[in-house]
Amino acid sequence: GRQVDALESLLDFTQAQDIPVVFVNTPLTDIYLDAYRTRAENEFLREMLQRSATRSGFVFRDLGQLWPAQYGYFSDPSHLNRYGAFQVAVRLAEDPIIPWPSAQETETP
Repeated sequence: GRQVDALESLLDFTQAQDIPVVFVNTPLTDIYLDAYRTRAENEFLREMLQRSATRSGFVFRDLGQLWPAQYGYFSDPSHLNRYGAFQVAVRLAEDPIIPWPSAQETETP
C-alpha cells in the first residue's frame, strides 16, 4: 500500500543520490508478538529481506527477535527504553554489514 510506495520512492531517491539506507527492525517482546502480529511480522521480514537482496544501497538489519523476554529493555511490549536503545546502538555500531563512513570520509578540511 502507501507505506510500500513511500519506501520505494525513498529508495529510488537515495539510490539516485548514492546515499545508503540502513533500515533497522527494532526488538519486540514475546508479549507483543501474538499470532496475528507474528504473521504480519513474518510477512514484513520477507518483504524487507527481498528488498535488501535486490536494491543497491539498501541494508536491512533485523533485530526484532533479539530479546523477546528481556523486559528490562522495554518501556512497553513494543518500545525500547533507554537501556534497550543503548544496547541496540552498540550492536549497530559494531555491525560489519552496515556501511559506516570511515573517519577520513567524515573529516572536514
